[in-house]
Amino acid sequence: MNKDAEAINQFLAWLLQEPTPATTPSGELSNPFADLEQSGAVDLQPYIDPLDSEVEAMQAELSESGAIFTEDTSSLKIGEIPAVQDRFHAIIKRRLRAEIERNPPLFPWETSLLDYESESPEVIAEAVPVSFWNTQLQALKLPVQLPEELLLRIFDQCRQLVHSSLREGVKLVRAVETLFPNEPQALNHWAGQVLVEPVRSARQALDPETLPPSYDTANPTQQMVLSLLAAQQVFAAMTLEVSGDCPQAQRQWLTAAGPLVLAVAYSAETNCLRIQGQLPTAGRLAVQGPAGTVTATCSTAATLSVELTELTIGQTYPLEVTVEGAEPSTLGFAIHLSQDEL
Repeated sequence: MNKDAEAINQFLAWLLQEPTPATTPSGELSNPFADLEQSGAVDLQPYIDPLDSEVEAMQAELSESGAIFTEDTSSLKIGEIPAVQDRFHAIIKRRLRAEIERNPPLFPWETSLLDYESESPEVIAEAVPVSFWNTQLQALKLPVQLPEELLLRIFDQCRQLVHSSLREGVKLVRAVETLFPNEPQALNHWAGQVLVEPVRSARQALDPETLPPSYDTANPTQQMVLSLLAAQQVFAAMTLEVSGDCPQAQRQWLTAAGPLVLAVAYSAETNCLRIQGQLPTAGRLAVQGPAGTVTATCSTAATLSVELTELTIGQTYPLEVTVEGAEPSTLGFAIHLSQDEL
C-alpha cells in the first residue's frame, strides 16, 4: 500500500507541473507512465477513463482565463480506492480545462484563433426584406397600433382570402384565427359584432378609460377585437363594390414607391365595367372576366385601364396588380358587382 501511495503521489505531482510536451532524443514523445509501468508499482488503468474526463472538461464552463490549479499533495491519504479515483478525475479535469483555456481548439478551416464578431442590429435589420405594400398597413386607423409583425401576418391571410367566395364574417375569422387558435367561440362572437357595428364593438371591448397603451399590454379580448378591426380594414382596402345605384368606387393603397390608385366605373346600360389603375412604377393590371383575363401593362409609372363586359349581378371579379420590384410582386383586389337596393 505504501508503494501504491508513493507512485500515485508521484503521478499527481507530475500533473501539477507546467504542461509542456516532452520529447526523447529521437524526437518522439516520451511516455510519462513509463517509469510507473516498468516498476509495476501501480496499475492506474482501472481507475481512469480519459475519454470521459475530456468530454466532461469540455462541457464544463471555463472559469477565469489562464487559471492553473495548484495544490499540496503531501497530505493526501490513499484510503479507499473510489475516493482516490474521484480525486484523480478532479485533477485531470482541472488540467484539461487549463490547457483548453491557454490553447483553444480550432475549427478545421482555421489556422489560428479568430475573433468572430456578431452582426449588429443594423446589419440584421437590413438583411430582412421590407414588404413593398407595408406603408398602407401603418396607415390603418386603429385605437391601438398593432406590431408590424402581427400586421404582416394578418395582411398575408387577407391576401389569400380576398378572392374567396366565403361570407365576410367567415373571412374575418379566417384572417385572424391563427392568432387565437383556442378561442373559436369568442372569435366568432366578436367577428359578428365587428362586422355589424365595428365602432360600437370597439367601444364595448376597448373602453377609452381602460384603453391599453399597446397591443402587448391588452387583454385577450382587446387583442382579438383589435386584430379583427385590422383585418376588416385590410379587406375594405382590397375590395371595390359598385352597382347601378352606386356605379363608381375608388381605393388607394400606399406603397413604398408611392400610392396605387384604383378606380372602378360601372355602366348598367352597357353592362360594362371599366377599371383604371394609376401605378407608381412599371407593372400590370389583370382582371378575370367572363370571357377570360384582360390585361394592361406599362414600363414606367402610368395609368392603365381594362374593361369587362357581359357581367353578372352579384358576381365578384378578381383584379391583380403586379408591380416590378415589389415583394410580393402581386397584390389582389376584389371587384364586387352588387344588386341595387330596393
